[in-house]
Amino acid sequence: MAERRPYSRSEFNRALLANALTQPFNVVLLAAVLIAGLVLDVLLPILPVALAVYGIAAARTYFDEDEANKVLERERGRRREALEAGRLDTGTLAEPIGRLLLAGHRREARIRDAIARAELPYEEVSSEVDRFIRAMEDGARRAQLLYEALSETPLSRVQLRLSEVRGDPSKAELTSALESQLVVLRRMEAQLQRFYDEMERVLVELDTVHGNLVSVSASSEAANQERLAGDVRALRDEVGAVAAGMSEAYETGR
Repeated sequence: MAERRPYSRSEFNRALLANALTQPFNVVLLAAVLIAGLVLDVLLPILPVALAVYGIAAARTYFDEDEANKVLERERGRRREALEAGRLDTGTLAEPIGRLLLAGHRREARIRDAIARAELPYEEVSSEVDRFIRAMEDGARRAQLLYEALSETPLSRVQLRLSEVRGDPSKAELTSALESQLVVLRRMEAQLQRFYDEMERVLVELDTVHGNLVSVSASSEAANQERLAGDVRALRDEVGAVAAGMSEAYETGR
């Protein structure tokens, strides 16, 4: 999957510059002056004037607040479409796993909306939220493997079979194999339950991040951004640890 990065200041600046240079009015103005120079046969003398007029018009567009807001909204929309295109489809997951991941996507949307409404960049927070969602999706994929394995070989069925053969000397090897399988399945079930519990907890933590983000003031932007990004980073590390534990349980159980 391609790297998904949040929309940055440098990208916004490049979008503003491209918009100013390609604004139809500015381009038409440049063309009109050049055509006038051709008609009057003074193209070379008028070329610096044409470029100067074009530059002034482009600068006016670049620094126009309303135009900047339009560009920002358009570029954010394009970035959101790109982000959504690479997302794990919750419909392909078991209901309890898909529900948790969908809840994560919704909280991410709320946090990004809060960043947009605050009209503050908060690039570090946005970046960490994106990494968090990717870690959560990775955890959901691994949880799905555990869910499917446990569905194919239910713990209750193994327990029932073990109770049937235990104590029969002729089935000693089968008993040993079932006991080993039961240990692995219990470990897998515990890891899956841990995923459910941890995801529910970090979703609550993301709500707290959203609340803090809404309440911050522009006067302490840098400090707040660093603190909030650290909060999300810590959550991402916890999700990663859960995913790693599930992967170990699944690999051991195969």
